[in-house]
Amino acid sequence: MTRDELQLRVRQDSWRDGWALDWLLDDGQRTWVESLRRLPPMSWAAWKVSRQRGKTFAALGWTAQDMGLETFSGVYLAQTQGNAASIANGFLQSIGQALPPEWDVRLVDGVLRFASGSELGVFGTDNDQFRRRRGNAVKRVLLDEAAFYADLPAVEQVYVPQLQTTGGVGLYLSSPPLTPAHPFNERCRSAMAAGRYVHDTFWSNPRIDHEAVIRGEMERRGLTREQLLASTEFRREYLAEDVTEEERAAVPAWSQQAEAELVADWPMPQHFDAYEGHDGGITGDPHASLFAVHDPANNCLLVTDELELRSAVTTMSAWSDEVKRVEAQRFGTDRWEGTLLGADEWLQALNEVPEFLRPGLSRNAPRQPFLRVGDPSQNICRDMTIDYGLVVLPTPKHEKAHDLDLVGQLIIDRRLRIHSRCVRLREQLYTTLWDIHRRRFERTTKDHGDLLDCLRYVVRNVRWHRDCRPKHIDSAMRLVLERQQEAASGWVKPRRR
Repeated sequence: MTRDELQLRVRQDSWRDGWALDWLLDDGQRTWVESLRRLPPMSWAAWKVSRQRGKTFAALGWTAQDMGLETFSGVYLAQTQGNAASIANGFLQSIGQALPPEWDVRLVDGVLRFASGSELGVFGTDNDQFRRRRGNAVKRVLLDEAAFYADLPAVEQVYVPQLQTTGGVGLYLSSPPLTPAHPFNERCRSAMAAGRYVHDTFWSNPRIDHEAVIRGEMERRGLTREQLLASTEFRREYLAEDVTEEERAAVPAWSQQAEAELVADWPMPQHFDAYEGHDGGITGDPHASLFAVHDPANNCLLVTDELELRSAVTTMSAWSDEVKRVEAQRFGTDRWEGTLLGADEWLQALNEVPEFLRPGLSRNAPRQPFLRVGDPSQNICRDMTIDYGLVVLPTPKHEKAHDLDLVGQLIIDRRLRIHSRCVRLREQLYTTLWDIHRRRFERTTKDHGDLLDCLRYVVRNVRWHRDCRPKHIDSAMRLVLERQQEAASGWVKPRRR
């Protein structure tokens, strides 16, 4: 018997005896798998592991070892059907000769079949392929690259109940998502709290030439080493960091440094014009409203409040009542008849106003807010104006990318301030992404960048040239200012006797 034949026999025996992972995996991978063996029934673990670290190989090795020793069914899911089949086939080819021949492991019609009767269904999330396993009892679910599923909760609706009936376990495994808002990150936080979480980077892989990988990425992307290591793609894919992909970020100017400088418990300015942006919820999106003031003294926009209300259970009347509550609390508004001071400027800019707004035009309207604007493609402007007494003017919404560039420039110039209570706006500034065509926002399980839309509605309508501070100073105030100036200069103006 040759040395190679002896080694092959030993490896085949290792699968039969249950210790094949000792030579198949490196030390780090074996540590991950040992933590999975301690999972209680019906529980889930999460691996946030970078590319080039072998997370998929380790998960499939763990599953193949157990399926060869006992009979049960499982599911392996990747982003697409083609990708899932390719990964499963590649894994089988890499270990095929070392498997005991009597196990007779084959990939047939999208199922990894064992002679013992164990089966691992191999599916993708595209075209709802994953629903083919609905109703079957499975004891193991591997959700590979879960951070890139378009609808992770829909996948969970299929497989979580199956594990509950069998007492099986599940594993989320992926490099970090393009945006921290993806529900995969929520699953990781839950797993971390339960002590079932793994985080690792490609630096830990003892089987690759790290510098060769870096050189290859430098050449592919045309970057220096420093540029590559600092890029969001490298940090996310190879260092498993939670960063928003800068090439698709809706507001790439928003950063931790910007948040540290621009978010605070800002006081209201003494003189201001109040602005509001409103975006009605459709197809499950929330009703969103943003409240801001233009501070002419500092030439900045201060976002004071936000509203995000579930559209499925919140009527237009209830939404309007919430808007009025915020206006009364923040701006001192106590009546809502007529339209706004901004209607005159709106009329001058557009030379017309919608017919449904004309009966409400009034120069004696309440001073605040100066202007309310809303999405013109919905009926919220008409409904709020006619039915609920909140005059909302439809704002143009084309040139979305241009509007967001204006938002970004305000951030760069430090002229956008946000009150710390506006938690969801800050989250959306971090997490909102363009779709691949850069025409609309990516939809998440939480939102569709709705408050960010409200912000751009406001920003494109702020009258930066308008100074609402009093133009005339009465005699008493003038005397006070003169006395202050005299005290500061040390010279006292002679008084008349």
